[in-house]
Parts: sequence; C-alpha cells; structure tokens
Amino acid sequence: MGEKVDNQPQAVIGVDIGGTNIKIALVEPRRQELLEAVRFKTVVDRGPDAVLADLSAYLTKLVSQAEKNGFVLRGVGVGCAGLIDLANGIVITSPNLTGWENFQLGKRLSEGLKIPVFIENDVNCICYGEYWLGAARDLGDFLCVAPGTGVGGCLFIDGKVWEGHGYSAGEVGHITIQPDGEKCRCGNYGCLVTLASASWLVWRAKERLDKGVKSSLKHTLDSSGGLDAESIYSAAVAGDELAQELFHLVGTSLAIAIANVAHLLGIRSILIGGGLANGWQAFIGPLREELGRRLTFVPPAEVKVVRAQLGDEAGPLGGAYLAATKTGLMA
Repeated sequence: MGEKVDNQPQAVIGVDIGGTNIKIALVEPRRQELLEAVRFKTVVDRGPDAVLADLSAYLTKLVSQAEKNGFVLRGVGVGCAGLIDLANGIVITSPNLTGWENFQLGKRLSEGLKIPVFIENDVNCICYGEYWLGAARDLGDFLCVAPGTGVGGCLFIDGKVWEGHGYSAGEVGHITIQPDGEKCRCGNYGCLVTLASASWLVWRAKERLDKGVKSSLKHTLDSSGGLDAESIYSAAVAGDELAQELFHLVGTSLAIAIANVAHLLGIRSILIGGGLANGWQAFIGPLREELGRRLTFVPPAEVKVVRAQLGDEAGPLGGAYLAATKTGLMA
C-alpha cells in the first residue's frame, strides 16, 4: 500500500483566511504546479462556525476532486490573521475575524477532512509563499512588512519564520513611530499601523477633507459615497497633492520601522507585501529617501527593498508550502 501511495502524485492544499476573502490553492508541490484556485467571501458577521462550515465544504469538494484525479492529499496549510497558537492550531485572537477567540481551527478542520492540518499566521504564510516561488527566493534573511487593512510583519531567518516567545516576533505593525500619535486598536499610540495601513490611509484622507483641504478625492468621495486605498493611489499618481502627502507619510513611516529593525538585527533585505503594496509607485520614493536618512550604522546601499511578486496567491501558496514541508514532501 505504501509503495502505491509513493507512486501516486502527491498534493497539498493551501488556505488564506482573510477578513474579506478566503483563498484556497490545490498544489502539486514537487512540480510546483497549481492545480486549482478558489476564492470566496468571508462571512465574518456570521461567526467562526459559519466560516468554518463554508471552508470545510470547499475543502471537502477539493479533496474529493483531487482523489478522483489520482492524487493523494497529504495535508492542508492554513494562514489566518491574528495571534496563533501554532503548536495546537488555535486562533487565540484575530483583529479581522470577529469572535475568533481561542478557536480550535486546526483540530476542527482536521477532524472533518481526516488529513493533517497546519495553522500559521497569515503574514508568515505570505513569507513562505514568496520564499518558495516569489520575490524572496534569493533574499536570504529578510523582514517582511505587509501593509493592508493593518500592517503585518514577519522575520524570516535561516529559511524559516522566526516565531519568538509566544509566537509574537515580527509584529512590526506595532512598533511605535509617533509616541504622541493616534490611538491604535491594540491600545498603544502611534503604531506603524496608524500611519501606514490602508484603513488609516482612508481615515486620514476623510479627516483632511472634512477640514476643508482641497483635493480631487472630495469628488471621488461625493460621487461614490466612499474612499478606498486604490482611489487614493490613483489620485496620487495623477498628481493630487493630498493623496501624494498621505502616501509620503506611508513611505516615511515604513522607512522608520524598517530602519529600527535593520539597526537592531542587522537585516539587509526587506520584502514589502500586503494589499497596500499595490501603491508601490506612490510610496517607494519617500520610503527609500527616508531610509537613507535613518540608516546610520547600516550602509543604506546594502539594504535591499523589494516588492512581493505573488500578490493574492502568496498566502495560499505559502500554506501549501507549509503543508508540503510539514508532511515531508519537501525538505
């Protein structure tokens, strides 16, 4: 029986659970082949049980389909936003997933699927995906900063995520940038999140418009009923001063956090991922300029800042990589 399994094609599944969407990838890892990709809405307001039911249904269908096509499913790797007890597959708390307190995600998924399930922080999975197939393949040790709804972070050392005590390492989003700044959801003031995330970018734009600052964003707000990071980016590229100022703040704030980490750990490579990386053109100039000013003990020319390549696929592909390595399919 074992020989037959070894001769059959092996597959794994990667999952990225976000506050807006859930993304799934069915992968043949040895050939680096994406067999199927699925995306669906995260029904956060219905609670974790409803989200789990939806996810389990999609996964069960994928497993069945893969087995009919002759694949052996070896495991599932799941990236989830929040503080994760990795050893036990428990979501301790998640800022984007209401009601996910001490939720036994790994146990409940594996019981339903009858195959091993491995739970990881979502940004860590982005790191694994980019390390395996994306922009981090040749970076060596690196810091990943992922500005999106919040600002995620990950330290990737010696080919793996450095988790730290209590899995708390890499939370660059909660480095203090402005001691007297806005109050963050975490309770601290002036966190990087409050200066370089998409949600705060939109908040600052609306605040400035409410104060009467002239901007093309006012027309966007009035005509569509809302603003998002993409519309602010478009305005910045088109030359809108307010939008450019806001992205300048994003870039300089990211640079301060990056310089702090570079000085502390000697990290020379920085990977920028997350949804706000789509605004790269608007913030990378200010980021590099500020970084040049802030790096005093580390030569600025030695610090490489690169943009993630895999986009939305980084998370599920990283989950697949996690499952493949944990089950011995890949070293």
